[in-house]
Parts: sequence; structure tokens; C-alpha cells
Amino acid sequence: MQCTRCAGLRVPEVIYEGGSRVLALRCVHCGDVIDRVIAFNRQRRRHPKPSRGRTPIYGSDRWKKPRPAIA
Repeated sequence: MQCTRCAGLRVPEVIYEGGSRVLALRCVHCGDVIDRVIAFNRQRRRHPKPSRGRTPIYGSDRWKKPRPAIA
């Protein structure tokens, strides 16, 4: 199988995590690891969420530093 990052060779690998075995594919060249959960999350991420407008913070006192008191 070919790596999507570097077009290198992917080999099957067993990863022991939390007392269980996870079957994954690891790229020999770049070290990219992909398993069922990673593949599922990457497919889900391809559908972007609709963009929302950001709340402006201009003129806010949030980022201003307090001035020292003059005696």
C-alpha cells in the first residue's frame, strides 16, 4: 500500500495500547501511522462546517495593560 503523505511503502503493524491490540499501517519512510479510527476521523473532517462570523473585540479593554498609578 502507498502512503498518502510521501508515496512511500506502508507496512502492517500491531500496536499494543491500553491492554489491547490495534492493527495499523505504518509508512517506512515518513513514519505516518493510520488505523481505523484515524481513517474514520479524516473522512469526517473532509466535510467542513459552515463558517460563522467572528465576534469583533476591537475597542475592548480585555487586552489593555493597566497603567501604573501616579502619586
